[in-house]
Amino acid sequence: MKDSKEFYEGMGLKFLEPQNQTEGIREYMELEEEFILKTFNGINTVLDVGCGEGRYLRKLAPIVGKITGIDFSEQLVGLAKKSTSNVNNVTIIFGSAEHLPTLVEETFTYGLLAWNTIGNIPQTLHQCILDNLAKVVEKKIFISTYQCSSAVMDERLRYYDKTNFKVESIDGNQVILEGGLHCANAYPLSYFQTLLESSGFSMETHDLGFVGVMIEGTKK
Repeated sequence: MKDSKEFYEGMGLKFLEPQNQTEGIREYMELEEEFILKTFNGINTVLDVGCGEGRYLRKLAPIVGKITGIDFSEQLVGLAKKSTSNVNNVTIIFGSAEHLPTLVEETFTYGLLAWNTIGNIPQTLHQCILDNLAKVVEKKIFISTYQCSSAVMDERLRYYDKTNFKVESIDGNQVILEGGLHCANAYPLSYFQTLLESSGFSMETHDLGFVGVMIEGTKK
C-alpha cells in the first residue's frame, strides 16, 4: 500500500470541506464536537493525536490549560501551526504516534483521537499507540470512531461518493480508496475493550448519532 501521507497531503484535504459531508457524517461531527467541548472544559493539559489541520486545537485552546497536537502529515501540521499562530497555549509536533515517548517529555491529563483517527492508523500500530498513551496520559483517553453496521457503511460510502473518492474495494468494515492510497477502518467495540484493557484502561461508550461512537478509556 502507498504511503497515506501522500493522501492526506493531497486529495485527502477534501475531507475538510463541509459541503462534502452527508447528513449522518455531519451529525456525527457535531455530536463529537459537543461532547468534546463539554467534557474537556477546564482540563489542565490535553494531547490531540492526529490533530490534522488543527480543528480541535483551535476549539479547545480557549477552554483548557494547554493543548499539544501531533500529526504525521507535514502539510497538515503546517496548516495547524498557521491557524493557531496567535494562540500561546498550543504546541504542535510533526511526528507519528507510535513514537510518542520520544516526541513529548511531559504528561497530559487527557488524550484525544478524534473523528476516526484510530480507523485511519494501521491496525498493527494500535497496541503500540495505546501503550504509549498509557505512558503519557494521566487520567483518560477519548477515541471517536465509526460504529460498525451496514447503515453506517452505507453512509460512509455516500460520504466518499460526495468527495469523489474512488472506492477500490470493501473488506468487512474496511474501505480501500484510490488505488490503496488510503484505508478507512471501523472496529467492533469488543476490539476496543480488549485493546484498552491490555493497556491499563477501563472502557465506557457514548453514542454520537448512528454513525459514530466516543470511547472513553479511564486509567485503572
